[in-house]
Amino acid sequence: MAGLLAGLALLAGCGSTPAESPPTGVDGLRVPTPEPDPSDFVAEVDHPLFPLAEGGAWRYRAADGSEVAVEVVGGDVVAGVDVTVLDRVTTDADGEVVGERRSAYAEDAAGNVWSFGRQVLSGPGESWRAGVDGAEAGLLVPAAPRVGDAWLQQESPDLTTRVEVLETDAVVDGPDGDAAGTLVTEDTERTDAGEESVVRSYAPGLGVVQVADAGTGAVLLELVERTG
Repeated sequence: MAGLLAGLALLAGCGSTPAESPPTGVDGLRVPTPEPDPSDFVAEVDHPLFPLAEGGAWRYRAADGSEVAVEVVGGDVVAGVDVTVLDRVTTDADGEVVGERRSAYAEDAAGNVWSFGRQVLSGPGESWRAGVDGAEAGLLVPAAPRVGDAWLQQESPDLTTRVEVLETDAVVDGPDGDAAGTLVTEDTERTDAGEESVVRSYAPGLGVVQVADAGTGAVLLELVERTG
């Protein structure tokens, strides 16, 4: 993991000399990473909080009646790393497609999931691709998230997204009832047009189950069905 690991975390011990412990959470990771080493990554994204098995699909509903369909559509190579590609299609209340984007993710051998780019095919949003025009791969979900951890999920000249962990064992509404052990993050995206913050919830075995407005708490998207 030479391309991603930077060192060990130092935690204060009972005596005057700090005790040395292995990296956890985002300790020791270089985020974002300008030159990811392909040998650091594994073939599949199977993080419990963000599983991307072949054939996986998710359907979300918004308060305004629109829906978002997300599915695993295959792979790609970005910045030399084999990635898994998700296709996201948004339809309005009348069933008309109003946006489509494709996002690329890869998991390293330590279990951290990284974001490698986003291609906006239609609708709002900024495209970026790790290794192109100064954009760098950023962290999506750590192997062992902790409350207070913060990092850059993506960084390019036109787009920056900062993530902070709010909770690691929350209970939120899922498609089949309460989803326990949920990771809750606040994601703040900054572009030339301004700044937007959302609260995103990741449930074990399901992935993202809810997206809410960080300011008002209003639910923007909720997972209604997962298959595959």
